[in-house]
Amino acid sequence: MYDKKENNFKKKGLCVSLCAALVCGLGIGGVYYKMNKAPQSDGTKLFSDSSTGTKSADTNDKKETSSDKKDNAADKNTENKTVAAGSGAVKNIKKKNIKSAREKLNDAKAEIKSDKNNNDVYVKKTAAKTDDKKKSTDTKQHDGNIKKNRNTDKNKTVSTMSNDNSLKFDTEKGMIWPVGSGEKDIILKFSNSNTVYFKTLAQYKVNPAVVIAAKADEKVKAAAAGIVKSIKTSDETGTTVIVDIGNGYEAIYGQLKNLNVKNGQKIAKGDIVGHIAKPTKYYTEEGTNLYFEVKENGKSVDPLLLLK
Repeated sequence: MYDKKENNFKKKGLCVSLCAALVCGLGIGGVYYKMNKAPQSDGTKLFSDSSTGTKSADTNDKKETSSDKKDNAADKNTENKTVAAGSGAVKNIKKKNIKSAREKLNDAKAEIKSDKNNNDVYVKKTAAKTDDKKKSTDTKQHDGNIKKNRNTDKNKTVSTMSNDNSLKFDTEKGMIWPVGSGEKDIILKFSNSNTVYFKTLAQYKVNPAVVIAAKADEKVKAAAAGIVKSIKTSDETGTTVIVDIGNGYEAIYGQLKNLNVKNGQKIAKGDIVGHIAKPTKYYTEEGTNLYFEVKENGKSVDPLLLLK
């Protein structure tokens, strides 16, 4: 009985030992599997051998080197592309600058050419204007010379006539009255020192001539023989004739119209010089009259001293 129980206990102990061994083996195998076969979070095995670890490290290094090489290659490609792009941009900029410089040079040449053409046109126009001015100046100078020669001829003629020996004024024989018949016809007497009242002007002033009353259109005779020196128009005396009568004497006739003489003409005593005109604004109150003045060597003298 005791033997059976002992055998049963042995069998049970063996079974328990086997089960325990199996359980231990399974536990150890599971732990080994987990620690050796199953990969860790970083991709490595915990109990791998050194060669395997070295290979794995080498592989990782190679991968990293390959990756670095790829990155370096990519960076180089990028740099090359950037450099190429930069070179292309520089080339484009250079081309544009060269093109811009050429265009500016062409524009400058065109502008210079235009300025040159304009200068040529301006020079031609200036030369033409200068020629025209020169021609005009020459023409004016020629006309002036002609007029000067004419005036010189006239002056020579007047001078020759004035120096004519036949032009001698005889103060003893004196002059004839150009109009009227005597002193009774004098409106305003000669006064070189004392003043005379002028009714039209309503003032007193000196009078270098005599104002002789006359009718309109009355003939005016030459008081003495002589040569007509000049004919002029004055606001005070109207149309006025100056006659050189010789020996430094001049006879001046004013307030005239319808002249019968001309400049340089030689006239005799008693010839008709002209006719009495309407009085100027200086003599409206005095009425129609003859302004008669006599000068000796350019100085006015009293005509009454010479009128006979």
